[in-house]
Amino acid sequence: MKNLNIIILLFFTQIAGATVRTYQYPAEVKASQTYSLKVDGISVLVIDNPVPSSFAAFELQQGPVMVEIECNQDVKWVDVRPLSAGIKPQIKNGKIFFTIPAPGNFSVELNGKLSHPLFIFADPIEEKPLKTDPDVIYFEAGKIYQTGVIRPKSNQHVFIEGGAVVIGAISATGVENVKVSGHGIMDGSFNNRLSKNESVFTSLDGFKDDENKYQMFVEFIDSKNITIKGVILNNSTTWQVVPINCDNVTIDGLKLISDNPSDDGIDIVRSRKVSVRNCFVRVKDDCIAIKAHLKYPESVIVNDVLVENCVFWNAAWGNGLEIGFELLCEEVKNITFRNCDIIHVESGAVFSIHNSDKATVKNVLYEDIRVEDARQKLVDLAIFRSVYCVDGSTDPEYVRNNYMNGAWDGVLKVHPENRDYHAQFRGKIENIRFNNIHISGNLPFSIIAGFDENHQVSNVTFSNIFLNGQKITSLEDLKLFVGYGNNVKLN
Repeated sequence: MKNLNIIILLFFTQIAGATVRTYQYPAEVKASQTYSLKVDGISVLVIDNPVPSSFAAFELQQGPVMVEIECNQDVKWVDVRPLSAGIKPQIKNGKIFFTIPAPGNFSVELNGKLSHPLFIFADPIEEKPLKTDPDVIYFEAGKIYQTGVIRPKSNQHVFIEGGAVVIGAISATGVENVKVSGHGIMDGSFNNRLSKNESVFTSLDGFKDDENKYQMFVEFIDSKNITIKGVILNNSTTWQVVPINCDNVTIDGLKLISDNPSDDGIDIVRSRKVSVRNCFVRVKDDCIAIKAHLKYPESVIVNDVLVENCVFWNAAWGNGLEIGFELLCEEVKNITFRNCDIIHVESGAVFSIHNSDKATVKNVLYEDIRVEDARQKLVDLAIFRSVYCVDGSTDPEYVRNNYMNGAWDGVLKVHPENRDYHAQFRGKIENIRFNNIHISGNLPFSIIAGFDENHQVSNVTFSNIFLNGQKITSLEDLKLFVGYGNNVKLN
């Protein structure tokens, strides 16, 4: 691919105190055939994505700014999500107009459809390191890089400047004080052996095939003091941001857009003190997944995770905010999801804990969450046997004969004569709180389902649950099924 020496072009406008900064991308990055965009009169490049969707990014020092959109279809209705932003679009002469009050991430959806939205990422001003710093791996704007797997060392900073495109992945093991940042694009179209295209990775540059573990998009293993900030992760074909047995991880302001099998957004695996904030996640599979698998002692647990101020869209399968399935540790505890907007969950559950292993999942708080569009399940707290667990099976014939079709995916039957055997592999779920949850539209059903008397879902509290502004006053009105659930109450 031609190496372009294009220095980023910055455009500024000062209207009503607002400063907008845009990027000049490489010539190979083509403008969308569906949308064009101006912000305070400045053209901003719109890029198409295989979801299909389109996205545009710019930097906004402060708001408000006026957005003007043209598209190639007749528009009679526009939704700008999250609805909590209070944006009221107008349609004039076939164009869409609205004001963005401050930096944020938005989904523009036309005529009540989910097909081909426009995602707008209005970021704060990019913080740039010195190019001359020997500990900085700097990817300049206006260029496309085919890197394979980038392997930062301790104390290094991988910086992807707004307007740069990096085709590759990031992987590091046993490092400390590593930062990945910038407002550029990482493209994941070729980073997985499951891709229809040939992988750009080999055994020499990071591709792994031991025990079917393929290369993740951005992964840190057995590491600490990790920061991942600001980058657009485009078209991932595998799990995307994956800290594995890490301590003190900050994931801030990422934008994830994909629609591929196993494209989980952020998988927190056996890690502690993890903060996820200000992110936008639109994926086909789980938006957030908290897990405990791989070959570690059961004492390597998940503890102290905070997810806040994010926007989530879960598409064809998986769940919105997931804990599970693989929970092969003693405890998964002290997890908080706060002040998030769930703009779509097309299938699966908004809030799910799927414990198919031995862990005790406890002290989980869901607070100040706005659910705009959920199609199947709201809450799903369940203990069961699955294809992923120790006493499960992925053998196609066995799964075909023992698959439990119904409320869950990946769940296997437990035959009465084998129930005691399978019980030894089951865990518990306890001390789960839902507070100040606002649901719009239709109310999906919910499930609380333990495995047996010794492996129950216990101490679940619902407080201040609202449906279209009206407070829900009974568990029956919540459309809740309870089996092997203890002390489930609604305040």
